[in-house]
Amino acid sequence: MRKSQSFGSPKRLWPVLSGVGVCLLLVTVWASWFSPAVAEHEVYEVKSTPENVIWGELFKPDSAPILTVKSGDRIRMETVSHEGILADQGDTVAFLTGAGIKESEILPDQLTIKGQVPKSGPGPHVVTGPIYVEGAEPGDVLEIKTIDIDYRAPYGVISNRHNRGALPGEYPENGAPIYTKVIPIDAKDEIGIFKPSNGLPELEIELKPFMGLMGVVPANPEEAVNSVPPGLYGGNVDIKYLGRGSSLYLPVQVPGALFYSGDPHCAQGNGEVALTAIECSLTPIFELVVHKNMDLPAPMGETEDAWIAVGLDTDLDEAMKKSVREYLRIMNDKYGLTKADAFLYASADIDFEVSQVVDIVKGIHGVIPKDKFKALEP
Repeated sequence: MRKSQSFGSPKRLWPVLSGVGVCLLLVTVWASWFSPAVAEHEVYEVKSTPENVIWGELFKPDSAPILTVKSGDRIRMETVSHEGILADQGDTVAFLTGAGIKESEILPDQLTIKGQVPKSGPGPHVVTGPIYVEGAEPGDVLEIKTIDIDYRAPYGVISNRHNRGALPGEYPENGAPIYTKVIPIDAKDEIGIFKPSNGLPELEIELKPFMGLMGVVPANPEEAVNSVPPGLYGGNVDIKYLGRGSSLYLPVQVPGALFYSGDPHCAQGNGEVALTAIECSLTPIFELVVHKNMDLPAPMGETEDAWIAVGLDTDLDEAMKKSVREYLRIMNDKYGLTKADAFLYASADIDFEVSQVVDIVKGIHGVIPKDKFKALEP
């Protein structure tokens, strides 16, 4: 990894202006130079090299960080999709070129990881990290802001596997171990091309990239042995709204938080019913912010337009209960509405959606539109 640049520093601009324009420019420049609110934070780059990733598990409390940052710093983190390099897909080059992807377009990091990184856990995910955040202590909250996301390769993959997905035993058909499809990607227009197997016209899927897996290290090492189930620590939450411009808030469990990310997605339907989304390698830019004295009993999401109330459990009914309870807490904390009133309101005007049903621990998320409660803002 390397420190690439700092941001937030003012630059001298002296265009040829006159009268009021000069005055306004001087006031603006003076304010930007001397305002105590202006702070410099670093931007770091983390490569998806073999020493910076693990495969199949999450990092543990004794994992050595690959980078130390301060609260407010940004990280441009390369992430790698596991789809295309798993054993049941055979030779990666043959798998992808057989689906029409040029060999020159295959992401080299996928081949390097497949050849050099041992698959040390039962999960499929390649996970980049961990990042130590100075000042983060158990009891604090780490806010993971997704500032932007770039595409790394012109393809993604959707897969359904035997005994996996929402219909295990029914699909893949005829007892096949795997049914998978490579999706060509137009990054410029953010479109994925789905090619039906029976010759029907191609279908376009609008791409909405997000990181399926963002987390802090769990205090209990046993919770980190498999990259699949999400938990209090975040991990594989698979909530499609957590893309560009979103935040995920997680309770810090070990000193430094030890942030990591993986399972990059180009698009996902709520439920992720077949097993995977369009899995594709991405480079997100994260900003990591430590919050002190913030009471947070469970992961919480935020977008520009909504709060996301997260419920996680192996039982989908229990996940629903947890999501509703979290919604009630958010409504009471953010807007002062009594939980009894918020409960009634939700029944009339709040949507609770299935995040995914395929990750052992299932997910429900309630979407709380901010514009509906402007009258209640303090």
